[in-house]
Amino acid sequence: MGTEEQARPFFTRYGFLDLPRFSDPTCELYRAFGLERGTPVQLFGPTVVVRGVQALFGGHGIGLPVGDPFQMPGVFLLHQGRILQGYRHETVGDVPDYEALAACAIGEHQ
Repeated sequence: MGTEEQARPFFTRYGFLDLPRFSDPTCELYRAFGLERGTPVQLFGPTVVVRGVQALFGGHGIGLPVGDPFQMPGVFLLHQGRILQGYRHETVGDVPDYEALAACAIGEHQ
C-alpha cells in the first residue's frame, strides 16, 4: 500500500530490489486476491506474538505501519495473467514456504 520510496529500503535490505512489485494504496488488488482485513486474533493472537518475538531476536525490526495495518497479507506467483501459486495468511505471523511456492510453479511451466 506504500510508495516506491517507502518500499525501497525493505526490498534493498532483503536483496529483492530487482523484483517487480505493485503499489496498491486503494487495496483493489487485495480485494481481487481475496485478502480481507484481519481479526484481533489474526493480528495480535498468541502465535503472532511468538513470531514477533522470534523476528525481533532474528534481527528484524518493527517499523511504523504503512497503509492499513489491519490488512491481511498474501503471496502470489503470477505468470501471463494467471495465479500459479498463492498463499493467504491465516495470521500475520505466518511464514509461507516461499521456495516451495516458487519451485512448484516453475516445475509446472518448464
